[in-house]
Amino acid sequence: MSLTPSRHCASAASPDTTQVRRKKATWFWSVALITSVFPTIARAEKTAEVGDIAALQRELKELTRKNQEQIEALKRQLRDLSAHLAERRAAPRPAAVASIKPKSAPFASPLAATPRLPPKLYNLPGRSTLAPYTETGSGPPGAAPVKPAAPVTSGGNRVTLSLSGQINRALLYGNDGDASKVRQVDNSNSSSRIRIVGEAHPTANTVAGINLETQITPNSSANETLTQNLPQSASNVTFTIRQAELYAGNPRYGEVRLGFGSTASYLTSQVDLSGTAIASYVNVADFDGGFAFRQTAAARVPGGAKGSFVLSPVGAYGPAVGSVFNYFDGLGRDDRIRYDTPVWEGFQLSISAVDGGAFDFGLRFAREYHGFRIAGGFGGAFATARNHAEPGAYGYAGVPAGAGGISLGGTNSAPNTPTTADVTADGSNQFDGSISVLFDNGFNATLAAGTREPDYRDPTGAKLSPTLLFGKLGYQHRFLPIGVSAFSADYAQNDDLIFARDRARAWGVAAVQNIDRFGMEVYLAARYQTLDRTFAKYHPIIAVLFGSRVRF
Repeated sequence: MSLTPSRHCASAASPDTTQVRRKKATWFWSVALITSVFPTIARAEKTAEVGDIAALQRELKELTRKNQEQIEALKRQLRDLSAHLAERRAAPRPAAVASIKPKSAPFASPLAATPRLPPKLYNLPGRSTLAPYTETGSGPPGAAPVKPAAPVTSGGNRVTLSLSGQINRALLYGNDGDASKVRQVDNSNSSSRIRIVGEAHPTANTVAGINLETQITPNSSANETLTQNLPQSASNVTFTIRQAELYAGNPRYGEVRLGFGSTASYLTSQVDLSGTAIASYVNVADFDGGFAFRQTAAARVPGGAKGSFVLSPVGAYGPAVGSVFNYFDGLGRDDRIRYDTPVWEGFQLSISAVDGGAFDFGLRFAREYHGFRIAGGFGGAFATARNHAEPGAYGYAGVPAGAGGISLGGTNSAPNTPTTADVTADGSNQFDGSISVLFDNGFNATLAAGTREPDYRDPTGAKLSPTLLFGKLGYQHRFLPIGVSAFSADYAQNDDLIFARDRARAWGVAAVQNIDRFGMEVYLAARYQTLDRTFAKYHPIIAVLFGSRVRF
């Protein structure tokens, strides 16, 4: 009896007790779970955080490494571009093919570009090397072709001097059909020279300065004879002034030059983008102008008084190459006052008045288009007020035509210095022009022509109509990492230059290799020259020129 109520009471209290116990157990296990899980989660989160940080550190290190590599690559590219720019300034156009822009734009005037640098950084390579004083038109396609020299202190910080120049030496082989020899010469295609330029900038866009350029040519290829026996001596060195002038210019108003220098029409027949002008260009006489044509047979030639005919024997020295070839290049360099207009859409007009009464003009053009660039020039020279010198002797180097280069003893007497005829535009009105195109694939073409209206006649009294015709085809490509290679073939013809119905022809080939790191070009060229004259026959002349130019 007594156990029943107890079991009843226990049974009645069991749900509450069980529920309480369950709640306590639930709280107990919850606390235990939280106590055990949270540290694990914290440790896991901490481990994950440490792993993420390590991963981020690795990524940052990798990114830093890549960035540093890119920075170094950009530095190398900058150095290469700087060196490339300097090399382009030192080369005729070594990077012309690669630098053509895919848009149409006129070339900028150098006057517009130079004043943007601080005055202390000015160190120009010589304004005579810049447009319009080069053979590449009014706005040359590219930077200045001469690498600037180190600055020379002068005039405080008001005037900055720069010094630049070049040495151009070569071996010249010649064969005139009777004799052959190798001469060591200074290549007159681009003679050895030194240039001093002083410039100041009175205002931000105005430049004023002086230009003094001298030419030193020991054994010039334009004057060296093939068979001379003289040793190398100081008497064979030609020291002449190329430029001695004052100038002032502004890109808005143009430029004025006063003194000895390039006339307005000078270089208008020499526009040439082939890259081989240093080896072969329109002026054949610069190649081997002192070599003489030799007679193949005896002939009666006008060598006596007042052009009377005398007998000239077999092998006689006829006219020099420089007496039958001329490039009709305006009035050359002379004492003048010259004005050049600003460049407009690639065009530039120049006019000059020359001491002695002659005057001339020049129109130049240069522009880039998609896939090619083009440059050209046209000049007119009016020099009837200047005297034209008649040939002093039909023979060569003062050797009388009747003697034919044979001494009294019967041996061949070689002339030591050439006597070339006056083949300039003096005493005539002359018009000339040239155009050159360079395609982005490296192919190029150049044409030049000229004509004269002389107020004189030839030594026999016949009327003259002198003309020039020149053509060149070329190709440029960077076959070697050292620089661009250029190749060309050309043809030149002069008619009626000294005697009526004269025809002088020259066929030429040339190769030029630029060595950019040294500012050097190595070249090889050959020419085959003939002379057709009504009263005598001549052997052709074969000439080969091998040399190198270094510019500084």
